[in-house]
Amino acid sequence: MEKDRQARQAKIVEILTTLHNGGSFEEAKRMFNEAFDGVDVTEITAAEKALIQSGLDPSEIQRLCNIHAAVFKGSINEIHRSNEEHGQVGHPVHTLKLENQVLQSLLTDEIDGILSKMAKQDWSQLARLQNAVEDLKNIDKHYARKETLIFSFMEKYGITAPPKVMWGVDDQIRLMIKEFAELLASPKVAYNPLSEKWTHLKNEIEEMIFKEEEIMVPMTLDVFSLADWQQIAKDSYDIGFCFIPEPLKWEPSPASFEKEKENEPKRLLAIAQAKETTEVIAASLPSVPTKSSVADEVKEESVDGSKIVELPTGNLQLDQLMAIFSHLPVDLTFVDAEEKVRFYSEGPHRIFPRTKSVIGREVVNCHPPKSMHIVQQILDDFKSGARSQADFWIDMRGMKISIRYYALHDQNGKYLGCLEVTQDITEIQQLTGQKRLLDDK
Repeated sequence: MEKDRQARQAKIVEILTTLHNGGSFEEAKRMFNEAFDGVDVTEITAAEKALIQSGLDPSEIQRLCNIHAAVFKGSINEIHRSNEEHGQVGHPVHTLKLENQVLQSLLTDEIDGILSKMAKQDWSQLARLQNAVEDLKNIDKHYARKETLIFSFMEKYGITAPPKVMWGVDDQIRLMIKEFAELLASPKVAYNPLSEKWTHLKNEIEEMIFKEEEIMVPMTLDVFSLADWQQIAKDSYDIGFCFIPEPLKWEPSPASFEKEKENEPKRLLAIAQAKETTEVIAASLPSVPTKSSVADEVKEESVDGSKIVELPTGNLQLDQLMAIFSHLPVDLTFVDAEEKVRFYSEGPHRIFPRTKSVIGREVVNCHPPKSMHIVQQILDDFKSGARSQADFWIDMRGMKISIRYYALHDQNGKYLGCLEVTQDITEIQQLTGQKRLLDDK
């Protein structure tokens, strides 16, 4: 049995290697059809991992992953399911698929339909097309929930390679939508370049829909527990939804928990397979801190039981400290010396979404693949003492965003971790003159 599995794995690697070495899609498809009736999702991800370990740049995997999906399309086997709750309204998988259905309609029924009229020189449709593309930009929330929540739990179980590849493609799609919108706004816009760019963009989005529903979802349903899905569903509201109204809140039924107990051996087998076929799970499991939060440092007042945090410069009740963090005009995120996210502040309008699923996650994995090496270099420099601060600023959704990283040390110089401070400085940049306290009326 083990030899058969290894032989299958070797054949899949051979097929993908043929593609990466310039072989044709038809040849790869022929090799696959001759050797297999179907493949499991984990076999595909394992083959991609083997190519990366052999020295292939992960970005090359990303570039050709649409071709990979096309080779195996229609041949991916169902394995098993730890529970069947994913068909219920409000379950993250149900929500993801529902958004994809509306997204597909936006692509095909709306934008394709508009472009078919513009092909006949009906440019009165331009404003309608621009509005449709503005709607399409909301796909960012769909991808953000996947990257922030689902990827976080995938990493928890050692499934690290697929999220990196998919996140890279997500960012490509975001950029392509932005470029398409800019082309639409150009006074020199013409149909042929517009149609060509749209065909490429639509294909990328549709391929991502396939990867989400036929590769990512089956894999996560085999591995994630009901408690995992419950946390993802809860945290999803912090990020938001696109193309659909806010879904009903979902809670697993008592019967589903009982069924999950029966299927636990299958889930454990799927987890073991994920460990074997992707990165070593120990590298991405959250470590257990000896002190999980500032709340561990609190003492109780003897009078009314209020928890007090004792600091060198004063004392604060825990609820006072929480109120301070929630009203700061900046967003804070703390990453410990082991490069894991340990804390974030909760303000009413966070610039970048944070959910409880991020706690314990490797901070590098919280960033798109294209910027991972930059984040890692900053952390390495902080640890070595090469620098103590890193500053960036970006334009986003009409705002000027300041992002600053600080290395934190204790009184003896021991490195404690990194503090990220994010702030919308748009109004600050517009300040002129002065406004004194006495000027306030």
